[in-house]
Amino acid sequence: MATFASRSPSWWTFIQRRKTRNVIIAGLFVLPAIVNFLIFRYIPILWAARASTWQYSLLGGYRDWIGGDHYLRALEDPILLKSLQVTFTYVIVKLPLEVALALALAIFTNQARRGMGTMRTIVFTPVVMSMVVVSVVWALILNADSGLLNALLRTLGLPKQVFLSNPNLSLPSVITATIWKDVGFSTILIVAGLKGIPGIFYEAAVMDGANRWHLFRHVTLPLLRRTLFFVVVTQTIFSFQVFIPVYSMTQGGPLDSTKVLVFYIYQLGFRFQDMGYAAAVSMILLLILLLISVTQMRFLRSNVEY
Repeated sequence: MATFASRSPSWWTFIQRRKTRNVIIAGLFVLPAIVNFLIFRYIPILWAARASTWQYSLLGGYRDWIGGDHYLRALEDPILLKSLQVTFTYVIVKLPLEVALALALAIFTNQARRGMGTMRTIVFTPVVMSMVVVSVVWALILNADSGLLNALLRTLGLPKQVFLSNPNLSLPSVITATIWKDVGFSTILIVAGLKGIPGIFYEAAVMDGANRWHLFRHVTLPLLRRTLFFVVVTQTIFSFQVFIPVYSMTQGGPLDSTKVLVFYIYQLGFRFQDMGYAAAVSMILLLILLLISVTQMRFLRSNVEY
């Protein structure tokens, strides 16, 4: 390399300058993302970590440094424990239902038939809608007196249901609305994964006598694991951060049956002006997400090696 550089200094200098220029150009492309993460992600995390050790409110500012008292308080907070239970229930119910439905929709819309492109557009349309709008529309649909769903129940001769005022039905109602909103995103990702599977694998399996179930079980799923891994991890993170549907549809009720952790953090910080404790609960949520994400990545990554 040194000999080449000494024989052709002009060419070598040109190559080095071109590499440097490419690195600078590449850096400029990723700079907005870096700035975004720095300003809107990492700095707020550091701020929350600091605020969690102080008696702090938006109106009163920083008062007394209390160290880890907020975290000790969290261990004995029954409302926090209830919010954790509701949040985990929401994630455990929503995640498998959404992934299974997205997989079914992806396989259906990936068929080589007329109109499948339109079907994918219809499935994806809710994704680009505002979550606030979706929540308000679903609240109207589920309204006990004038909602579309109760009108349908009355047409069928069934009694009306108070979906958003019943502690047993409120959380399933929120889950239904969020699945309707988010399933299109997962579907499109899985469709992209399906289109990346070479058709030669299916042809070889059919020649060996495989039926549709065998194709799905031994060809589609193994080659789709990396995509499913990505969908599961990202949707888990998104599900733990659910807030808008709860705020718009139920306000955490009735009887705290839909008070997820992020909504509780919002109440602590902005309604009760206990921003220090809210920051501590936020850090607990961050730790939970980190632990779950690392566990998922280790477990699922060990199952996608092929």
